[in-house]
Amino acid sequence: MRIKHKQYECIGCALCTQEAPDYFVMDTDGMAELLDSNVQGVFHIAKGLEFDREALERAVEGCPVDIISLEG
Repeated sequence: MRIKHKQYECIGCALCTQEAPDYFVMDTDGMAELLDSNVQGVFHIAKGLEFDREALERAVEGCPVDIISLEG
């Protein structure tokens, strides 16, 4: 599956780093960063493993600013 993250709209709540720590970390400015991602337009894109779908879905559903999505 593909993870899409609009990093520039992050408010730094850290929920995604708690729910999916293998995919998100807090950067030096206190904002979430999607690990191993490539920038495509306004999105940071990374590959997610099916094994981690549940954790990633919790991150998507819990994000208070709706800037994380999954495809596939």
